[in-house]
Amino acid sequence: MKRTLPSTASLFLLAMASALAIAGDAGNGYRHVEGGDFRSSVRFEETTRVVRVASFSLMARPVSNHEFAGFVARQSQWRRDRIPTVFASPGYLGHWASADAPGDGVDPDAPAVHVNWYAADAYCREQQARLPRFVEWEYAAAADATRRDARGDPRWRMRQVNDGTPHAIDAAPDTPANAYGIQGLHGAYWEWSEDYASLLGDGDRRGQQDGDSLRYCGATALAFNDPGDYGVVKRFVLLSALQPGATLGNLGFRCARSTP
Repeated sequence: MKRTLPSTASLFLLAMASALAIAGDAGNGYRHVEGGDFRSSVRFEETTRVVRVASFSLMARPVSNHEFAGFVARQSQWRRDRIPTVFASPGYLGHWASADAPGDGVDPDAPAVHVNWYAADAYCREQQARLPRFVEWEYAAAADATRRDARGDPRWRMRQVNDGTPHAIDAAPDTPANAYGIQGLHGAYWEWSEDYASLLGDGDRRGQQDGDSLRYCGATALAFNDPGDYGVVKRFVLLSALQPGATLGNLGFRCARSTP
């Protein structure tokens, strides 16, 4: 079979797309997270309490309104008024002043919220990246400013119950980065994970349209290695209850890259 080489124009467009993608995350670099054995809060297998996490890199901060607006400008199919019907969701970028811009009433540096999983996944793919897996996010988020695993500190662990609220550990903009140089993992915003759809807890109510999907935190905690990880349970329950088209005012995302 005869194969046709890409034209010069096609190669130029591909190079431009790559350059634009790199420019899109120039102000929010990736931080290396050295892998290792990890006692996840989630009981992935009945007999396995320790999982091996490969090294990866994670964005230093969640994707901001400014960064997501740049993505929408480059990929206009993700505008509020042009998003494909199959990926559309009520509330998608509903707080923005217009279909393609946050407007003066939205902090350009604040995490981009009201973004569904489809759009978050597309953003990361454009960056030659992906959404972090739940265990990767949990691994990076186990660190505080000086310790790579601070979960042995009861005071630090108890403060996680405020995650996703203005009282969260990392809610203040000037909060120091953690030991990996990453900020906001325990901030006022939750974050999508690549594999959120596989997070199934006891009493999972997904698909049962009875409006009670968030009532079973206690049952879900039974699927954890340590029910005392209540802060993690909250995140687990939230993500496991969502559909990919869902959007929330306190749910954003950041991207990850595998280490070659």
